[in-house]
Amino acid sequence: MSISILQQRIRSCKTPVALGLSPHAERLESPQAAAMLQSGIAALDAAAGKLSAVCLRAERYIAGGAEGFTALCQLVHEAKAREFYVIVDCRACDSGAWLAAVPEADAITVMPYMGGDVCAVPEDKAAFAVLRTANPAAGEVQNLMAGDRKLYAAVGEQMARRGAGAVIETGYSLDIRELRRRLEKTFMILTHCDGEAASYAFDEYGHGALVVDEEIQYAQDMDAAVSAAVKAMKQWVTVL
Repeated sequence: MSISILQQRIRSCKTPVALGLSPHAERLESPQAAAMLQSGIAALDAAAGKLSAVCLRAERYIAGGAEGFTALCQLVHEAKAREFYVIVDCRACDSGAWLAAVPEADAITVMPYMGGDVCAVPEDKAAFAVLRTANPAAGEVQNLMAGDRKLYAAVGEQMARRGAGAVIETGYSLDIRELRRRLEKTFMILTHCDGEAASYAFDEYGHGALVVDEEIQYAQDMDAAVSAAVKAMKQWVTVL
């Protein structure tokens, strides 16, 4: 149910672009946790009413310790107050523990290589399985062959049977095309991805995926950055 709500909100905004909050300490002013919160709220204000969703990279906040986690929870609350669909990218191995920690979140990301039980979430929540990661050594595991498929594709099929969405963060069009071919009805979250590569994830109505933009949060003019991101995506995807 939660993923269908996300798709409805994307249709209302007429764009599949989502705000990504993934603060890097070296790009923020100090003190770190305060800067995370301040810049995050500014980005939420710039995107409110223009973008349907926000995706918060939990590990970036946790790196700031207890204050960083508090900032994460506060941003989830602020995002809900602005009527965003909120995804916490926590890559959970225990979905229950994370949903207890951030109960206002609409969805979380999970690590599917732990098994299908990580997708066990309440009906009003959603789980997105991280199938393809962008770290340099990812292929050592994710590209292993499982029969006639690469492991990430086989795992994606298993997670789809559990009702989970998929996360693809390589930005490679070949990865997106392969997974879309195998996971025809699975909703996808794409990061580090340009409009051309992302276009392969969508159907003819512009449905089926969300493209996370993590650069908006660093723009000097965030309002202009949001508008530019929406305009750039429209060259490749039209949401009906």
